Amino acid sequence: MLAFVLGLTLVTAGCGASPGGGDVSASSNFPNKDIEFVVGYAPGGGYSDWAQAIAPFIKKHLPKQANVVVRHMEGAGSAIAANYMQKAKPDGYTIGIYNLGGLAGTQLARKVEFELSKVTWLARLSQDPAIATVSAKSPYKSLQDFASKDNVKVSTKGLAANATLTGAATFAEMGVKWTPLNHDGTSESILSVIRGDADITWGSIDSQKQYIDSGDLRMLMYYGPERHPDYPDVPIPSESGLPAEMNEAFNTHRLIGAPPGLPDDVRAILEEAIKKAIDDPEFHEVLKKMDFTTSYLNGADTANMVNNALKGYETYKDVVTELLGKKE
Repeated sequence: MLAFVLGLTLVTAGCGASPGGGDVSASSNFPNKDIEFVVGYAPGGGYSDWAQAIAPFIKKHLPKQANVVVRHMEGAGSAIAANYMQKAKPDGYTIGIYNLGGLAGTQLARKVEFELSKVTWLARLSQDPAIATVSAKSPYKSLQDFASKDNVKVSTKGLAANATLTGAATFAEMGVKWTPLNHDGTSESILSVIRGDADITWGSIDSQKQYIDSGDLRMLMYYGPERHPDYPDVPIPSESGLPAEMNEAFNTHRLIGAPPGLPDDVRAILEEAIKKAIDDPEFHEVLKKMDFTTSYLNGADTANMVNNALKGYETYKDVVTELLGKKE
């Protein structure tokens, strides 16, 4: 599956591009060179897969020929990439895929160079509910089973990751003490649980579904307004004694943005190309092979959603601050 997606990407990718380049003063001039598509995580995870899947179709629907080149810039829960994006030249030749939840928490608790409310938002690609999973061989049958355990090992993609914030808030509500076992990416984090190195992990359902369906992982909690139709036996937080606001508070939103100050004509071109890519039947065939689904919002609606999410994170400011105050 991934090889198929990578193959599509390689067709469109040329040499790497760096931010900067000539001024864009009119839409007729854009694009006239490669567009850099920044991913704040290592290859092999959900954000990388999404970027590599959609990049060829953004290229396809641009008004002029230009490659859309995926560049991985992992580190600090994607904050390194977000900082880079914030400082990049707003000319349309640098765009990025953003993890709203993880970056919102980081922005709340740490001094960073990015400001999510100032990003030029182009689209939301997907809304991916969070889940809690254990190894299929684990003795734990529910999250409540962890209440009597003294020191739970949680496999993470780093303390700033959205999934880690989800787990931290959940265990804080339950009074469960835990320690992180940090990894560089989704695949390593999941394998750690499957091997038994850690007790539990949190992540997005898109990133973990294949491991659940293969029988390697077992889902203990689904974060949504109601139970998932494919997993009707898995409870949502409010059914397990947790606050109802936790049902959707930490779900993953995969967004595409550009540096602050992007000219309106260039923004319109990119936003239109992304919308056409999302609607492309061939792209939907790719998503079907990856078992991914879209939940599209345009740029303006994405900006409103981001601002509302930033306000919502204030509810768990103490948990987020304590978590991100720890050393990796």
